[in-house]
Amino acid sequence: MDIYNSNCESTTQLSEIQSFYNDTTIFLTGGTGFMGNLILDKLIRTCSGVKRIYILIREKKGKTIEERFKELFDDPVFELMKKEQPNFLEKITAVIGDCALPNMGIEEKYINIIKDEVNIVIHSAATVRFDEHLRIAVNINIIALQDILKISQNIKNLKAFVHISTAYSNCAGREVVDEIFYKPPITGDKLLQVVNSLDDEYITRITPSLLGEWPNTYAMTKAIAEGEIMTYGKGLPIGVIRPSMIIATDNEPVPGWINNFYGPTGVVAATGIGLMRCMNADSTKTADIVPGDYVSNAVLACAWDIHNKWKEQNASNEMKVDNLEKETLIDPPIYNFVSSSANPLTWGEFSALNKKYGCEVPSVKAISPILLRLSKNKYEYQILCFILHIIPAFIIDSLAKLTGKKPLLMEGYRKMHKFSEVISYFSLKSWTFNDNNTRSLVQKLSKLDQTLFRFDLTKLSWNEYFKKHVIGIRMYIVKDPMETLSEGRKWNQKLCIAYYTLLSILAATFLLILYGICNLFI
Repeated sequence: MDIYNSNCESTTQLSEIQSFYNDTTIFLTGGTGFMGNLILDKLIRTCSGVKRIYILIREKKGKTIEERFKELFDDPVFELMKKEQPNFLEKITAVIGDCALPNMGIEEKYINIIKDEVNIVIHSAATVRFDEHLRIAVNINIIALQDILKISQNIKNLKAFVHISTAYSNCAGREVVDEIFYKPPITGDKLLQVVNSLDDEYITRITPSLLGEWPNTYAMTKAIAEGEIMTYGKGLPIGVIRPSMIIATDNEPVPGWINNFYGPTGVVAATGIGLMRCMNADSTKTADIVPGDYVSNAVLACAWDIHNKWKEQNASNEMKVDNLEKETLIDPPIYNFVSSSANPLTWGEFSALNKKYGCEVPSVKAISPILLRLSKNKYEYQILCFILHIIPAFIIDSLAKLTGKKPLLMEGYRKMHKFSEVISYFSLKSWTFNDNNTRSLVQKLSKLDQTLFRFDLTKLSWNEYFKKHVIGIRMYIVKDPMETLSEGRKWNQKLCIAYYTLLSILAATFLLILYGICNLFI
């Protein structure tokens, strides 16, 4: 009887997906980002038969490529990988580049290496900031994709190309999103001409008009990028995966691992330290979220499926040519990877679960108890922000000035309210995402691959997940280790006493004022 380890290959047999990656060379963009980290880790641990992985890295904050490459593997997400595959560096090569530059800033010698050696391209690079300046979003999310598609047209032995998009790329103006290509509002080339003919300040002013129904520059540029695949990706074994809002990992390689504040993660982090007390959200609408490790597993499975579909189509067309029939051209497969279809969760449930487990592991860095009120009414939300955020921040900042300290809360709330405004588009609405291709892919996997590459959201327990999620945010975002838990609980008790004492004083003061006013008219 063969024994399989969920994180490494059997010594006697490889799974179908492991066999697909065995002895292949992969080019991964966005390898230094959240999703790129998870994909890189999974490839090295579970598909250790890969020949080489080229990852695109740019210089950042005065650090050299060598420094960034070395620091990349200092993150806790790679601890298990380093333990299981101590010689991992022998298989990973940094490629100097920058998605904001022409040809992704890749030198000619590396372009030739990619053309000669690479078998699989995973395009994870993107700017995921919802409020990114349009020029930057166009260059990174659209033009960089064009460039890598042009390079891929000349790759000698390309087995699969996976483009990571977003479920919200086509949410504007529709309630149902199918696994199809939608006509973009403008081509990437035309939009590039527009931004290149204007200065940054003018672009900022006209961006709201250019967006139209799109909620932000991220969603719009990702929609346009999908259209570029139909132009520049013709003839390639290519497919698109559209995950919804990606949050912390469930199990792999570290439960609850996250390294960014984007989307719902920022809400949980801000609530956990007592900074955020109200949110513009409809508690009955769906919080379409997916764990990061589920997404990385789905990406790797998609590449395998894209390759198989490509082979089947080529075999079918060869038969048609032999029979003098017209070849059939099929659009590249799209995989909507969402939880709303398979395992829905409302924003009310999201809030309740985070509060439940947040109260169990309070942080020593908290400034008030965990309280979060959801309001779908814009005006009620603004009133709550004034009462629960602005007034306390003004009082605390005023005290800080009097004691010679730097006031921080008012500026912090200004940024947080801007963040809340951006995410409210997704917390006040729900969409129906059809995910037949994704469900079909789950069924295609062997039992072994379903264990090795777990992404079946029907088997995810949100209750169990959020316990890990809250602990992960406490450890990796708030930077408060679990060793301080006992201290955190004591601190939380003090915060609760102070908070409710203050509420009582304010309530008593209000009643006294009301009583005095009433006496004036008696």
